[in-house]
Amino acid sequence: MKVAVAALLVLAAEASAAPSLTSSSDPYPGIHREIWRDTDPQQPVIIRLMRIDLSSSEIAVYATKEADRGLTTSDYAARVGAQVAINGDSFAVNGYVPRGLAVGDSSTWANTADDARSAVFHVRRVGERTIAGISADSIVAPGDLPDGTEGVISGRPLLVRQSQVATDQINCNDPITMDCQVAPRTAIAVSPDGNRLWLAVVDGWQNASYGMTLPDLAEFLRQRGAGMAMALDSGSSSTLVQDGSPINVPSDGLERTVANHLAIKYGSLPKGELFGLICKHSVVNCGTDVPSRKISGATVILDDTRTQTTDATGTFDFQSVTPRLACVTVKKTGYLTVTQCRQVEPGQLTYNSVALWEGTDSPDAGVGEDAGIGTDASTVLDAQTSDAGNGYDGPGGGCCDSGRDRPDVALLVVVAFILTRRRGTTA
Repeated sequence: MKVAVAALLVLAAEASAAPSLTSSSDPYPGIHREIWRDTDPQQPVIIRLMRIDLSSSEIAVYATKEADRGLTTSDYAARVGAQVAINGDSFAVNGYVPRGLAVGDSSTWANTADDARSAVFHVRRVGERTIAGISADSIVAPGDLPDGTEGVISGRPLLVRQSQVATDQINCNDPITMDCQVAPRTAIAVSPDGNRLWLAVVDGWQNASYGMTLPDLAEFLRQRGAGMAMALDSGSSSTLVQDGSPINVPSDGLERTVANHLAIKYGSLPKGELFGLICKHSVVNCGTDVPSRKISGATVILDDTRTQTTDATGTFDFQSVTPRLACVTVKKTGYLTVTQCRQVEPGQLTYNSVALWEGTDSPDAGVGEDAGIGTDASTVLDAQTSDAGNGYDGPGGGCCDSGRDRPDVALLVVVAFILTRRRGTTA
């Protein structure tokens, strides 16, 4: 089988001429648009390509949440206020259920899971930039995703791995992807350094553009600089939207409603707020019923280097926090140092109360001293994730638990506390 696939790839490469760049523009800072054409009358091709600068603080990437399934790509772009959007995974028409794992708005879709044939594109916000990646060599469960993952789009097959065409993933007999047939195509790719994201749509089944095989599209993306790339749903689903309208020509002549999408939004995100209590042993009832457990004199360090010291109320309150997985490191003499993270949403108040326990840090537990506080958020995340056991990992503590281990009652108590605080009273 591998020999047959390799031979087919060679024949495909010999049969198709290289597309040429015919136009390019920069509709928004950090968003670059290109059109590539192969004018061979025997197999004309039109490829529309978007290159996204993921390092830009003004670029945000969104994947469809389950409540928004079954929209056209244009409708989804309008719903999230995005300038650019592309169709997502192949899907079951009944219920618009993606064939692979799907996550939107930090929540996993019901009845979706990764499988041996699918690749998984995941995206999150860290500090002032977007972090994206493609995983394909093992089954990815939701718990395997990086902390703070906000969106996941799956697709198949993997097209490029480690900057080489993934020939072992091509299956000419796959009835869903039709890898070796000339057809409309949708694909995404990420550069080896993670700074660039490509969105590619190939028009097909039309006189002006017949389409491409997946081996040809893989080679095209490899030549653009892709480190990893994967195919999304193709055929009549293939749609690329800019400023509210398709900029490609869908094969049906109009947009198709699809299960999920990937969208790119340009512009400054509204800042969020990160508030919390520093409490002894547990955050439950700390702000109201047992005020003696509130800890004053604790140093709270946000991952952007800002620092606050708690007073008698035991609270910290960081304003104007860039939406992301934001981490605070809490230190006080006589207590174990704790780093804890929460997802900060645009324009919203996020609670991140932390419990401390008595003790003395071991020599390598200096999260917040030598682990990268004051440099960049990714360094802090790497340090605290690998060294989470050095702090308290019980209820309300530990690193990056995204609220999974904290009792709901604690959140209600903190809400009540901050409401009284903002009315000018004390708990």
